[in-house]
Amino acid sequence: MINKELIELQKGCNATCVVIQNEDIKELESNILVNSTYNINDLIKIFKENISSKKYDYFVIEEIDKINSNEQDKYYQIIKDREFCGYRLPEDIIIVLTVKSKETLKNISQKLYNLCVVAF
Repeated sequence: MINKELIELQKGCNATCVVIQNEDIKELESNILVNSTYNINDLIKIFKENISSKKYDYFVIEEIDKINSNEQDKYYQIIKDREFCGYRLPEDIIIVLTVKSKETLKNISQKLYNLCVVAF
């Protein structure tokens, strides 16, 4: 069960993200959903087509615990800078990472985890 209040407190916070469980995505309305396994071209397409076209409340990176720490680095930069290939995330969008369970939190790289608030 997600802590919705804790998630909402992250609105406007730069260089932070929230971690929730995969099944709790359904509780977040108005989101851009990307799978952690997307390559750079997929991410550019998502940013180009969605970031500037409509207002979203959440930018969700799904199943971050399934990829290795080197692959997680591309998301570290997005969270830290709130920008990707010249496309800026809006100030009020909340970045959300999903994991399978509390046990798989350990699969998030230390560098990325330092930017996270666990909301379950």
